[in-house]
Amino acid sequence: MSCLRKQSTGDVSVEVNACPGPDLRQILEDLRCQYETLIARNRKEVEDWYECKIEEVNREVITSGQEVETCNNQVTELKRQLQALEIDLQAQLSQRNNLESSLAETECQYNTLLGELQNQITCVEQQLAEIRAEIECQNQEYKTLLDVKCRLEQEIQTYRCLLEGGQQDLIHGGGIGVGTGGGVIRTSHTYTTTSTSHCQPQVPPCKTGDIQVTCRRICD
Repeated sequence: MSCLRKQSTGDVSVEVNACPGPDLRQILEDLRCQYETLIARNRKEVEDWYECKIEEVNREVITSGQEVETCNNQVTELKRQLQALEIDLQAQLSQRNNLESSLAETECQYNTLLGELQNQITCVEQQLAEIRAEIECQNQEYKTLLDVKCRLEQEIQTYRCLLEGGQQDLIHGGGIGVGTGGGVIRTSHTYTTTSTSHCQPQVPPCKTGDIQVTCRRICD
């Protein structure tokens, strides 16, 4: 250590062969050129990007304008359709009101006609009931008249049988007085007759005067 210290404390002379220093101006000039080139390239890229974006925006604006125009046309068409539908709706409502009024009027007319027909039907039914009652009454009268006719026929038949039996009794008894021209048969005899086999009287016996009246009608 001491030897090294002795050596280091001695005089030393060093000669250095130095190279020439760099040209800072040239370096700066190169850097400036590089930066200018980079700036120009960046500017060109930015300008290209800007122009591209402007074109895209213009295209979008044009497209949007067309879409807006299309939308406006659609809105106008929809408004026109809406107006047409509203007009059609008003026409349909008016037609419905007219039909309802016509229906109400027709119903009123048919109700009136139905009432008239019902009244006519009621009158006809009453007339039919009266006619039916009248027919029943006429039937009863006809039955009564038919019964009277049958009784009269039976009485006539009985009177005829009585007359025939009385005439035979008078002829055999010799007490007959006959007027000319077929007058009335008179007799003062009292007699009782019996009916023949073909005569079956169903009425009470008649008086002599009744027999004379019947004989007078037969002779006439």
